[in-house]
Amino acid sequence: MNSKQWQKESDGWVKMIEQSNQRKQKKKELSEQQGYKVEIIFTTPLNAVDPFNWIAEAVEEGHWKYQTNAIHATSVEPIDVNSDEYKWLRDASKT
Repeated sequence: MNSKQWQKESDGWVKMIEQSNQRKQKKKELSEQQGYKVEIIFTTPLNAVDPFNWIAEAVEEGHWKYQTNAIHATSVEPIDVNSDEYKWLRDASKT
């Protein structure tokens, strides 16, 4: 085997080992993470911009982007503040 062929095969082996190590490291990092679900309930004026349009950006502000690896999803759905389920919200808004 000539030295150029040996070098090429050696380089290929080193590249394969590096890729394997990178995959192992990524798998280890993923297994060392904890997921969380956060629900935020808030009110806005009726004529305000739909939170769906700005919530993802708002969540990225401040400490969120420094304390998390990534935000994978956000959930935005309107609630009926006049329902019995959210009486506490009406009461809190009165103070």
